[in-house]
Amino acid sequence: MSDEPQQTYSAREIVLEFFPATREQLIPVSSAYDLKNHDGQIIIANSKGQDLISLSPVQPSGNASTTLCCDFCQHSGNRYYLQLYRAEVAGSKGRHFFYVSLCKNTEACETRRISDKPIEELLKRLGVTHS
Repeated sequence: MSDEPQQTYSAREIVLEFFPATREQLIPVSSAYDLKNHDGQIIIANSKGQDLISLSPVQPSGNASTTLCCDFCQHSGNRYYLQLYRAEVAGSKGRHFFYVSLCKNTEACETRRISDKPIEELLKRLGVTHS
């Protein structure tokens, strides 16, 4: 083995190198947000590590085989893999919530997510500043 450090490549670099004709919306971009799963809640943090919002899981009801679609990465599956979450709208004093369905496995969701647009839209709807 060599003592030289091995060079690593981002997903974006690999796609552009081997598949140059890939449509722009399918090319992975570097993310400005991190998803963290903390005791069942999903926390969205900015690139500086500041927590922006916390999404609480909603107790599932109905048919367990119902198919959901992740609002961040567009992965679909049953409730074993996806969960409905809610976040309070800023300034609503606990009276207004916004609901999203997301992957329970935040690491897998991060690898599949190709855009920050769904997160930015959620932050905008919740009235959260994310500078």
